[in-house]
Amino acid sequence: MKAKRKQHSILLNTACLLLCVITLNAQTADARLDQPVLMKQMIGTWENRLSPDTSVIWELKAYGHGLEAHYRFTAKGKTYREVKQLTGFDGKFEKFTTFTLFPNGKYIMFFGSFYKKNNMRVEVKDSADPGKILSQTEYEFKNADTFTVTRIFGPYGAKPGTFHRIQ
Repeated sequence: MKAKRKQHSILLNTACLLLCVITLNAQTADARLDQPVLMKQMIGTWENRLSPDTSVIWELKAYGHGLEAHYRFTAKGKTYREVKQLTGFDGKFEKFTTFTLFPNGKYIMFFGSFYKKNNMRVEVKDSADPGKILSQTEYEFKNADTFTVTRIFGPYGAKPGTFHRIQ
């Protein structure tokens, strides 16, 4: 009798464990965020006012399944710095990569993904040492026309900003 009870207990535990594994896998697959679709909310022209006469304008356009962007800093109506960006998505790693090119030929690369529907985390990595993270940026989409950005620069702390859609 004890042997049969032990056998039933093992069978029941195995069935419960199998059911839990199947349920967890189903939840994981359903919970995956559609990164390329979420990135599309970035399309448009955005402004972050740094002071009354200084701002950052970020124009993002669809480029196939990625994004093409132009980032410029203006003061008193004149552009004093600009960069170009291309963003693509790698489904194997569920991450997107942004290649940012400066006019002097230098570049940086950002790697990131949405971890919630309205939240995205991006890291800048050292191209000479890809394991080294130079900074992190957190994006939070408040609504269709506003998102906040908090950049964390190692020991220098966080620098917050808010972008508003202007087109």
